[in-house]
Amino acid sequence: MKQLGPHSRPGKLAILDGRRAEAKFMRGVKAELVRHCGGSPSVTQRMLIDQAAMLTLRLHLMDKESIADPAMSERNGRQYLAWANSLSRLLRQLGINATPPPQQRWQPYAPPVAPNPAPRAPDASA
Repeated sequence: MKQLGPHSRPGKLAILDGRRAEAKFMRGVKAELVRHCGGSPSVTQRMLIDQAAMLTLRLHLMDKESIADPAMSERNGRQYLAWANSLSRLLRQLGINATPPPQQRWQPYAPPVAPNPAPRAPDASA
């Protein structure tokens, strides 16, 4: 399979099958952000989480690239800053402080009790 990089086409990054390190990285980022949103994010939060995970992956791949070759081109520098700014805006929309997970109210289990029928008076005709 072709090597993935920060400038890979969006379709290439979107169809990661889960076995590659990049897919595991994105899955980890998504899980942390879902936990940050309280465990059950809304539809809009889920969309923001998906975008944030994609940007985080792109930045991570660019970081790996820059470690191998420290001389970053001007174009790559601008792209890195644009992605980093976009990521910070997305994360700001998700919220700085974590949302606590919903608390389940403890309710003791009591089986339903059927009402006792009133005792019948003995039948006088018998």
